[in-house]
Amino acid sequence: MKTEQRTGLAQRMEQTQIQTTSAMQVMLSELMEMPLASLEERVAGEMDCNEAIEVNDEMMDDALHDMMDRSSTLGDDTAIGDEMGVRNSHTTDDDYDEFVTIDQVPEDMRSRYNADISRAAGRGQYDGEQERQIADEGATSYDDIMAQIGELSLTDEETMVMEYLVGSLDERGYLVKDNQTILDELIFRESIYMEEADLERIIGMLQSFEPRGIGARDLQDCMLLQMEADSAEPGQRQPLVKRLAYRVVRDMWDEVIHSRWKKIQDELDVTTETIAEIQHTLQRLNPKPGSGLNESTQAAAPTVIADFCVEVDDDGHLFIVQNRGNIPELRVSSSYAETVNEFHDAQERARKEGRKLNLSRQQKEGYEYASHKVESARAFIECLKRRRHTLQLVVENIVKWQKDFFLGDDDETLLHPMVLHDIAERAGVDQSTVSRAANSKYIQTKTGTYPLKFFFGTEFVNADGDNVSQRQVQLAIREIIENEDPRHPYSDQKITDILQSRGTTVARRTVAKYREGMGFPTSSLRRR
Repeated sequence: MKTEQRTGLAQRMEQTQIQTTSAMQVMLSELMEMPLASLEERVAGEMDCNEAIEVNDEMMDDALHDMMDRSSTLGDDTAIGDEMGVRNSHTTDDDYDEFVTIDQVPEDMRSRYNADISRAAGRGQYDGEQERQIADEGATSYDDIMAQIGELSLTDEETMVMEYLVGSLDERGYLVKDNQTILDELIFRESIYMEEADLERIIGMLQSFEPRGIGARDLQDCMLLQMEADSAEPGQRQPLVKRLAYRVVRDMWDEVIHSRWKKIQDELDVTTETIAEIQHTLQRLNPKPGSGLNESTQAAAPTVIADFCVEVDDDGHLFIVQNRGNIPELRVSSSYAETVNEFHDAQERARKEGRKLNLSRQQKEGYEYASHKVESARAFIECLKRRRHTLQLVVENIVKWQKDFFLGDDDETLLHPMVLHDIAERAGVDQSTVSRAANSKYIQTKTGTYPLKFFFGTEFVNADGDNVSQRQVQLAIREIIENEDPRHPYSDQKITDILQSRGTTVARRTVAKYREGMGFPTSSLRRR
């Protein structure tokens, strides 16, 4: 009997489903977890690395003056739900019908994404720039300013005037008082009479201090001072882009603050690439050189910044205020978007005419550069919008669930049992999204500031079949311990039995965990 074996090739079609995580989903996941302070730094860094991101022109004037301001002003008011009799002012589901939340991002993908971001920041522009200047890098202290005064050959009177000028700087480092006001104040407060020409001379000395821009009269003056300080050595000419940037700020300031870059390009008669370099030069300037004058040279202790505030009106209606911090409305740069659109239009014309679009190497590289920047800018701006929307949605549902607590007076017994699944189901998002949204976020109420995780807790069932929150069990344990006989403190098992007699069934190990979490030692150590 012979056994015949045959080998060969065969094709087979098989349909499978593979879940992939896009870079945009990874970015959204990262942004969702960030607290407000970290997000502000990330947005500032993204704007520094990507010239295709710019502040919305409707807010350009305020944004330029407050570019690096750590404002505590809260954002748009939002009422909590129709069921509470209040309208919702700006969050609508229609804006995000196709919103997709990320489930779980693998750790290796997060690492790769962060590595890519770091490499991009290190590369800077495609022209090989190796380092990026941080806007607030030149922040200094009053001691540094005073030390620079001591390096000048000033009379006693001039020193007093210089110190008075330094004390008159606002939080940005600007000298906003006019000369006549300063002269009048010097007479009445310091008994110093001075000619205006001498005052201007001393102000000029102040404006030569580091960081450059100190003593500027306004933002335009601040930027010009910094570009003058960055000039070439005597006898040499500045690079063309820096000369053009200086001219733009000096002669076309109205166009700059309203982001009319197309008009500036036409006026200068330069290429789109040159305009992009001019924008990059201006973005590197520090709009607030005196931002550190009121700070110690040592790092300050970290503070909690509330991401949300819950307010109650006279009728008992709850309103959520989302803290936008120092994050302006962003948009894709019109000059970069126009470059991409012009290329697409040229491609379409060539296709209709039946010819191939011929581009020089420089044109192709310029398009690829602009296209990459625009695509990255759009993805980042969209992720910011989705983060804001999702956080608002999650917090609204947390406040709805814990309405009794927010309307009460810091009474933790009013907290209802609530887990991630409860909020995820109501908000229509994944549990992991709720977890990220609640991570390192805080909400301010009339009685204090609480981490969002404070409102989540395991639920227990009492003898009547009612749900009892983890917080209520913890408060019950605290009450039992605080009222025990210090000579005969209760053991964990005894506390468990007392809770059982009150109708709440809790395991002894759970009592031990909650006791330790509240800072109470074992019974033997509590005995007095």
